[in-house]
Amino acid sequence: MVSAVILSYNRCADVLYTISILKRYRAGLLYDMEIIVVDNASVDDTAQQIKEFHPDVVLVTKSKNNGIAGWNEGFKVAKYKYFLVLDDDSHIHSGLTEAIELMEQQPKIGILALETVDNNLNTDVFLKAEDAWKDGDSIAGFIGCGAIIRKELYDNIGGYAEWIYLYTHEFEYGIRCLNAGYQIKFFGDGIVVHRVSKVNRLPKNMRIYATRNELEIVNKYFTGGKTKYLLRVLFNNLKFIKREGIKSGYYILTGAYQFLKFRDSIPLTPVSNDVQEFYATHFWSTKPVFKFLKTRINNLTNKLKAANG
Repeated sequence: MVSAVILSYNRCADVLYTISILKRYRAGLLYDMEIIVVDNASVDDTAQQIKEFHPDVVLVTKSKNNGIAGWNEGFKVAKYKYFLVLDDDSHIHSGLTEAIELMEQQPKIGILALETVDNNLNTDVFLKAEDAWKDGDSIAGFIGCGAIIRKELYDNIGGYAEWIYLYTHEFEYGIRCLNAGYQIKFFGDGIVVHRVSKVNRLPKNMRIYATRNELEIVNKYFTGGKTKYLLRVLFNNLKFIKREGIKSGYYILTGAYQFLKFRDSIPLTPVSNDVQEFYATHFWSTKPVFKFLKTRINNLTNKLKAANG
């Protein structure tokens, strides 16, 4: 029924722990779950350790690290109806059976986004309540360390984009999912713990790659109002300067520069107007830059109306 597909790079201890947790979780399931690990050209002893301590795990080894597209090698060999997508430092905590039941009942759900929490089962402390996904929400993407992808969707649209090395691949995949006629839903009772390993995790890379990729998604898939949305992506990302400092701004502008350098090498494949509109209104960086001012003005207007009877 479920193929757990894990991508790993130089995090031997993390992936071994994830496998162990998955095996314990699998023991309580009423259906089969295979475990697949893609070793994305690690230079540590990840592959050797998996072979020695978990010989029943399907191990795919790569000679070259191609970033998030490495997951595709796991998708290719997965045999079950649903892919449970995990990082090497994340694991399912609860709700998998209920999540699968929901997808069985609603065949148009192509991707089910799960709730990702930290080791203390807390959600993102920086996420405002009004921006947090609610159970059952239709959304534009998912968090890559904890989601379920229907194999039928993969067979239809393929795997993750080869042109994305790190970050935002979930929303590039999401816009293709939506354009293929499937839905993306958020399932709040499906809990994935993201332990957030410090290995191979640089804030610099997040800002550079995320900015570049968010800009390219708009460039590749949007038609109407493209310039407006590109500017929104850039300026919304620049808001991170307030929280992270001026260096973050430099990384964001570096990502924008990289986008300008390579955008002509990516073929344009516009989505439908309806999908563009849905993505633009549901993805954080394509929303209006000064949305908070509009909200405050509307609130003030409503108070004045109420005061005047």
